[in-house]
Amino acid sequence: MGEGRPVTGLVSVVTLTRNRPGALERAMASVAAQAGVEVEHVVIGDDCPFLSDESHVAKLRTSFPSAVIRNVSARELRDGGMEGDGYLPSKLAHLRNLGIEMSRGDMVAQLDDDNAFRPGHLRSLRRILDEDPDVQVAHSWRNLLDAAGRPYLPDGEDPWHPDPDRRRSSYAHLRDLGVFEDGSNVVRDTLTARGQIVCRVDTSEFLVRRELHRRIPFPVHYTRWRRRLEFTEDMAFSHELIKQKIRVECSRKATLDYYMGGYSNLGGLGTEDRP
Repeated sequence: MGEGRPVTGLVSVVTLTRNRPGALERAMASVAAQAGVEVEHVVIGDDCPFLSDESHVAKLRTSFPSAVIRNVSARELRDGGMEGDGYLPSKLAHLRNLGIEMSRGDMVAQLDDDNAFRPGHLRSLRRILDEDPDVQVAHSWRNLLDAAGRPYLPDGEDPWHPDPDRRRSSYAHLRDLGVFEDGSNVVRDTLTARGQIVCRVDTSEFLVRRELHRRIPFPVHYTRWRRRLEFTEDMAFSHELIKQKIRVECSRKATLDYYMGGYSNLGGLGTEDRP
């Protein structure tokens, strides 16, 4: 898999998972429900206890027969250098790149196991790339939801800022740039706004041409400065897109359901096993 020419018209979705079976099934169901586009789903377990049980894997394959499921053991992570030097985004980047290598589609998306696509998500992004061959990456906006699936309102604070004392000022700044809107659970993510680098596009919002991923994989090395700023792999990838002046377009549609409470919402890296 992943060798030879990519399959034209096929969208590959890569999902990393650790041990959240309920959320994983919801994510897999949302991929299976994508309308108007041919999809394959590559699920990569990060030394996942749930996926180490063959009975669980067999049930998933029965429910989702087109999914490709691989659990990467702790030994494989270590021997393959995927553990990195202990910085979590480095390991996640390695695993995302592995999923891309395993996939076959000429377009590649990511879906974290605790998020879900709305039915037209991939179709709307694929249309952008099909209509303009110069566009290399497309992305959506996202709906913030709580664990029960109800709209989650940021309420004047940027929930992803690592410094609690700066969350209100960060929200105000991003509201001025159009990312947040008072009273709305939609995050209007963007790489740049008004000439400023914003880099607020979540990994699960991207659809990327495979040829571009061959040139720009998810970065696996992080400087000390980026670690202090708690750079994630999607932030590092976004910065690389800007640096290399890659054409990126947004669907301006909130077609990703983003459930709050995951690793990025707990005030720092390393506070939760993720993904």
